[in-house]
Amino acid sequence: MAYYDVLGPTASTDLKLHLYRKLHLCNDSDEAQLCALALLPYQVDFVKASVSRVKELIRLMMHWFKTSFASTTEENKFRRLPSSYTVELLTIYIWERAEKPLFFSLVQGMRAVLKLLVRYAEIDVVWHRHYHRKFPIFVKVYQKHTRLFILDPVNPTINVCDTCNAWDEVAHVARRSLLKPLFSRVRAEPPWLFTNDW
Repeated sequence: MAYYDVLGPTASTDLKLHLYRKLHLCNDSDEAQLCALALLPYQVDFVKASVSRVKELIRLMMHWFKTSFASTTEENKFRRLPSSYTVELLTIYIWERAEKPLFFSLVQGMRAVLKLLVRYAEIDVVWHRHYHRKFPIFVKVYQKHTRLFILDPVNPTINVCDTCNAWDEVAHVARRSLLKPLFSRVRAEPPWLFTNDW
C-alpha cells in the first residue's frame, strides 16, 4: 500500500485496476479484505475532493447523527446505524443532485439530505469515477443489486447501506427533525427544487 503514495497517477490507476481484477476473481475472504483495505486511500480522496461547503454540510449531518439517536441500550444493542462513510456519501450524492453548487444554504442542504433519509427505500446510487460500467466486477455486483443501494465509489463489491439495519429508525428520526422550528418555514429554493417531489 505504501507505493500508492509515492508513485504517480498512472501507477495509482494501474494498482486500482489490478485490485479490481483481484476482487473479481477472488474467492478468499481474507484476500478480498486486503484488496478492500488497499482501496481505502481512494475513499478518503473521494470525500476530500468535495468543495468546502459540502464538507461543512457533511459535518452538520454527522453532528445530527451523533445527537439525534437514542444511546445504545440492552434493547437496541444489535442496532447498527449508517456508518459515517455512508452519511458522507449520501451528503455528496444530494449535493450532486443539486448540480454541485459552490455556495448554498446549509439548512437547505440538510433539509434535502433529511428528506432523502425519510424516503430511504428509494436510494439507489452509483458513481463511475473509478470503475467503468463494463468492468466485469461492476456488472457482476450491479446485476444482483437491490435497493437500498449505495455502491462504494471506489470498491464495486460493497454496498455501504448494508452496514445499517435500522433504516426505519433513521427515517423516523429524520421525519421528526424536519418538523423542528429550524425547518418549519423552509421551502425548497434553487438548486434544491428537486426535493419538492419528496
